[in-house]
Amino acid sequence: MTRTILLIDMNAFFASVEQAMNPALRGKPIIVCGRGRTVVTTASYEARVFGVKTGMNLYQAKQACPQVIAVEGDMSRYIDASHNIQRIAREFTDQVEMFSIDECFLDVSKTCRNEVDPQNIARAIKHTIREKLGVTCSIGIGPNKVVAKIASKMQKPDGLIEIREKDIPVLFALMAVQKLQGVGVGRHISEKLMSMGITTAGQLGNTPLEKLMHHFGIMGYRLKRIGEGKDDSPVDSSGGNELIKSVGHSHTFPRDTRDISIIRSYMMMLTEKVGLRLREYGLMGKTVYCTIRFGDFTSWGAQQGLKEHIRQNREIFFVAEQILARAFPLSKAVRLVGLSISDLKPRDTQQFLLKEMEKDTTLAEAVDDINKKYGVFTIKASSVILSEKFGIRPSCGMVSKQALKIKV
Repeated sequence: MTRTILLIDMNAFFASVEQAMNPALRGKPIIVCGRGRTVVTTASYEARVFGVKTGMNLYQAKQACPQVIAVEGDMSRYIDASHNIQRIAREFTDQVEMFSIDECFLDVSKTCRNEVDPQNIARAIKHTIREKLGVTCSIGIGPNKVVAKIASKMQKPDGLIEIREKDIPVLFALMAVQKLQGVGVGRHISEKLMSMGITTAGQLGNTPLEKLMHHFGIMGYRLKRIGEGKDDSPVDSSGGNELIKSVGHSHTFPRDTRDISIIRSYMMMLTEKVGLRLREYGLMGKTVYCTIRFGDFTSWGAQQGLKEHIRQNREIFFVAEQILARAFPLSKAVRLVGLSISDLKPRDTQQFLLKEMEKDTTLAEAVDDINKKYGVFTIKASSVILSEKFGIRPSCGMVSKQALKIKV
C-alpha cells in the first residue's frame, strides 16, 4: 500500500528560535554558541552567506563576518520549541515521530487516501509553525522516510519538495552519493563508495548486493535499499505522548549583579513565563525549584514541595521568594537565575470552583492571550520593569521530558 510520509526539517533551528524570541536579532547574522561562546553550534542564514559554518570557533566566525552576533544557547529553550512543533504536527495526524530535536516525521497516508493533496497539508503545517512560533521549516514529501528526508534537504530554507515513487529512478540516477548523508550513508561510507566507483544514488541501488555486503557487511543490505529509494520502516509514534516532567525558564544577566531587587525582579519575570507555560499545557505543579549561577559558574539551588498543586503566577512567586531567601546574603555576584516547577498533573477544574481562584484564572488567561497576540510582557507585573531596565537577554524555555530523542 502506498504511503505518504512528510519530514519537517527546521531551518537553522537554534538560530531561528533565538531570532523569533528576540526581535532585535531578526534579519541579522547571528551564531548560537555553547557556554563561553567558543564554538558555533548553529549559524543563521544571514551569517551563512558570509561563510560562517557550524564547528567554527568564535574567532573564525568573526573573521568571516565581523558584524556577526554571538548568542549563548540553552538546549532547554530548543526542547521547548521542539515540543511545540510536535504539538502542531499532531494537529494533522496522530502518527508523528520526533526523529531529532529539529526533525519530525509524519505519516499522512490515511488523510491522503481521501484525495487530500499532501502538498496542501505541508503548506498548512508550514503556515501554522510560522504563525505560532515565528520560525520556518522545509518539508519533504515521499513514499517513505528515506525519500522524505532527502526531499526535505533539497530546498532550504523554507522549502517544500515532493518526490513521488515514479520520480525516484530518474532523480537518483543523477543524485550524488554524498546527498545520501543523513539517511544512513555517513561521510566515511560515501567516501568509500566513491572510491569503489559508485558516485550516484542510482549506481548504489544498481550495485550487486553481494559486492556491497563484501565491503560493508550487513550494512550493505541497507545501503542497497537506500540507493533504490526503498524504506519499509514505520513512523514510530510510540514516544509521542511522553509526559512533560517539568516546566521552567532561566535568564542570564547582561552583567553580573548582587542587587537583590534586580534578582527578585528577574524571578518575577521568570514566574510569569513559567505560569504561562503551565496554563498553556493545562498543567499544575507542586514542587518549585530555584537556581542561581554565580559569575565563577558555580551554582546554588534549592526546592520546596507544596501540599497543593499550583499554577498561578503569584502563587509560584510567593514560593520562589521563600526559596531565594535561603541564598541571601550573597557571597558572590550572580550571573543567572532559573525557576522550574515539577510534580506536574493536568489541571483540576474542581480546584478552581472558589470564586477568587476562578477570578485569578480568568484574569491570568486573559493576560496570556494579550501577550501571545501583541508580544511577551505587553502586560506585566510592575516589578518586572526593573529587570527590563537592567537589560533582558533572550529567555530560556525549559520543558523536561521522559523520552525526547535529541540528535544535534
